[in-house]
Amino acid sequence: MYKSFTTLMALGMAAAAPSRSIMSSRQCDPASTSGKLLIGTPGQILTADFSGTSFTVTSTLSQPGTAPSWLLYKDPSAVYAVNENAADLNLFTLDGAGGNPTLANTVQGTTGVVSLAFNANQTQLVGASYGTGSFDVWDVDAADGKLTLHTNVALTGPTGPKPAQDQHRAHQALLDPSGRYFVIPDLGGDSLAVVDSSSDYAVVSTVDVGTGSGPRHGGFVSVNGGSQASHYVVATELSSELVLFELTYGDDALAFKQTQRLSTYGAAYPPATPSTAAAGELAVSSGGHVYVSNRLSGNATDSIAHFVLEADASQGGASQLRFADTVSSGGLLPRMFSLSTDADQGHVFVANQGGELGVAAFRRDAATGALDPAPVASLPLADLVAPELAGQANMGPQFIQQI
Repeated sequence: MYKSFTTLMALGMAAAAPSRSIMSSRQCDPASTSGKLLIGTPGQILTADFSGTSFTVTSTLSQPGTAPSWLLYKDPSAVYAVNENAADLNLFTLDGAGGNPTLANTVQGTTGVVSLAFNANQTQLVGASYGTGSFDVWDVDAADGKLTLHTNVALTGPTGPKPAQDQHRAHQALLDPSGRYFVIPDLGGDSLAVVDSSSDYAVVSTVDVGTGSGPRHGGFVSVNGGSQASHYVVATELSSELVLFELTYGDDALAFKQTQRLSTYGAAYPPATPSTAAAGELAVSSGGHVYVSNRLSGNATDSIAHFVLEADASQGGASQLRFADTVSSGGLLPRMFSLSTDADQGHVFVANQGGELGVAAFRRDAATGALDPAPVASLPLADLVAPELAGQANMGPQFIQQI
């Protein structure tokens, strides 16, 4: 169940070993998750090494005035970066032992892109624009990885009733496991746009998520494994809910049937200020584990909640999300977090825009999905803020991901 936030805040500030262990010895091996991470903050792109027990910043690229709030890595050394504040999309190469980012190419696309995703063979790149309510498709199959605009597609239909829904707002592009369909949550339209990459990125259906919900980020879940997902779950920013859909694949369609909606806080510990609460990131691991970040909760720190998709006897054996636990993020405004790239996905990396800890790593049990509440490694937020933004609120990391 949920630990008190007084306890969680103390835990979040400490990088010492936890008082209880929920990890197997294999997962506690630091070498299993060590590697390099990309971190995006207002005005900066950083690289860092993670040893399993500590972070070391290895390079800092200053870009005053920019907001690289989403980065996408392509092996062996390319990094695509949005600038949420403008229309430029940047290509960097990682050079040297420290992985220093060097600007290789800048192109102008749609203003306010906040998410990037490759197609199945990484020859095209989809960028979702919160600023314009559309998405760009870029060709990136040139030998040097440089970008050529393929198309831009505007989202259409009615918009929601809340102030943030004054227009369509594409918030994420995510490719389904079959490699054919992208799902784009439209925060402004209270809907999901289903995009068929095999039909030149046409929007082939629109899925209702609920009036005033503001869908933000989602993920595909499979209870049976294989190349097709059984479910899709989306976190809603404006209502702080998880909305679960059962999926059916047809010859030329992907159908969504809503089966559940529940608070991103579970039933254990509601936000102190429900009027401001805003769910942020969502990630799915193998085994049907779903994680969501809760922001602007009014609690001492914000949090990462853990749910499990499993058969529910009360629903005739149908799969339902069950709230499992919550841990402190170690700071405030965890806009983004991500799972480590090792086979066990043995750590969760969290980026906090405010509070004490700018980034934190939490151990994850592969069998139970539980997160250890004490971070195994962290960096103070003050060490990660661009010098020109020092002293301003909530200028900490917006993005973190292992490469």
